[in-house]
Amino acid sequence: MTLANAMVLVDQTAVPLALPNIMGDFGIGSQLAQWVLTASLLPVAGLLVLGGRLGDLLGRRRIFMIGCVLFAGGSALGGAAPIFPLLLACRCVQGVGGALMLPNTIAIVSATFSEDELGRALGTMGGTAAVAAALGPTIGGALTSAFSWRAVLLVNVPLAVLAVACARSAVPPDPATSEPRHIDLTGAALLTSTIVGLAFGLTQSQVWGWTSPAVLAAIVLSLAAAGSFVAVERRVQAPLMSFRTLRRHANYLGATVSQFIAGIAEMGLALLFPLLLILNLKMPPGLAGIALIPTTVPMIVIAPLGGRWYDRAGGRPPLIAGFAILAISGIAMAVGIDQNSYLPLLPGLLLFGVGLALVLTVNDPVSVDTVPLHDQGQVSGVSGTAEQFGGALGISGLYLAFHTTYVARLNASIANSSLPKFTAEQGLRFKNALLAAEQTGLRPKAFGPTLERYLPLARSASHTGYTVAMLVVSVLAAVGMLIVAWLVRKPAHADT
Repeated sequence: MTLANAMVLVDQTAVPLALPNIMGDFGIGSQLAQWVLTASLLPVAGLLVLGGRLGDLLGRRRIFMIGCVLFAGGSALGGAAPIFPLLLACRCVQGVGGALMLPNTIAIVSATFSEDELGRALGTMGGTAAVAAALGPTIGGALTSAFSWRAVLLVNVPLAVLAVACARSAVPPDPATSEPRHIDLTGAALLTSTIVGLAFGLTQSQVWGWTSPAVLAAIVLSLAAAGSFVAVERRVQAPLMSFRTLRRHANYLGATVSQFIAGIAEMGLALLFPLLLILNLKMPPGLAGIALIPTTVPMIVIAPLGGRWYDRAGGRPPLIAGFAILAISGIAMAVGIDQNSYLPLLPGLLLFGVGLALVLTVNDPVSVDTVPLHDQGQVSGVSGTAEQFGGALGISGLYLAFHTTYVARLNASIANSSLPKFTAEQGLRFKNALLAAEQTGLRPKAFGPTLERYLPLARSASHTGYTVAMLVVSVLAAVGMLIVAWLVRKPAHADT
């Protein structure tokens, strides 16, 4: 189960370092390349609850192994994809496989260990997966530099095969059951529509504008689907997501909100970090992956300590501490960005690793520590959905905050400078040159003497954009700290 968790999370965090090469191979820009990440995250976010429910009803071992097979198949075909649309389709298949795997890994481990051992077991699995996810950028940069971006996907195939072999050996077969098997497909469709519509609208607003009929239609569809989902889940006999369970168990509710905020920070900054290092600090992709190692080292140390802290004190103290450190890390990185050097960013990156390790390690046991065993598949799915949905919104939302601020600041800086305003043709050339730099690293001379003069203004404007994105993470982390302080408590005993 730990191997499967780590494999999915490494894939999510390694791919951002492969994006420059993907953009070069397919001739696309960063806004379109976002969909390589989002195409995987959206099915995971939309179908995780269904994956957990299918495990409860049809057998957790069975659904887990089906997910592994889908994930391996999507990885193999995606690694060989000759055209960009096929790559996106394969990333969607990977997402479906991940949605079947992830909630059942937690449910299988939860059903295996006693109350006294559960915190350490889930903490070990979650902590190991968090460490692997933190290593993802380094792995992605190394594989891309040594071989190709395709290796980042193809490496999943033998790992998924090994996960299936281990599951067949170590996990007991699913017990036979004669109970009715009602699957809430309507709820699953509405939840997926809610998540996909909102993420699509936010992402494409940067390309088509907020007044685009397609953007407005996507957001309206998302809101309508969300309202319908709540109405359906309250009426259906076996709901995909039980709001009654969510209300009854404050720890579960707190962990769900916590996962959502952690996902925003984790995946949103995973997209922005490489752009900052490659464009602003002029690092090649491989070196950028190495430069993100400071987010890994704290996780290796903190993750096991977080599991033991949970066993002693419950989830509240480590979650409060984790979010407080995340809030401080955003401020530290925002301050370091203006120094235009890597070393001033280092303290913020280290703090980011510490805070994220605490939150991600402790969230899993908190989400299930007060709910009955028969609901833990659903609960794991809801908690995972919150993280993946947060990740999808983090990619679109934090990039939106960065890009909107950057464009506004750049236009204002040009207007207040002695440089002439961009013509339409110059603006397009400058944008295309920056997109090319995302693939190769920034080379000022490649812009030509006319456009090169605008690079200092663009760099300063991008610093402002990154600062805003980092401060948004700090604000969200502060909100997360208050919410877990209010909701999460040490359970006296697990419900049976």
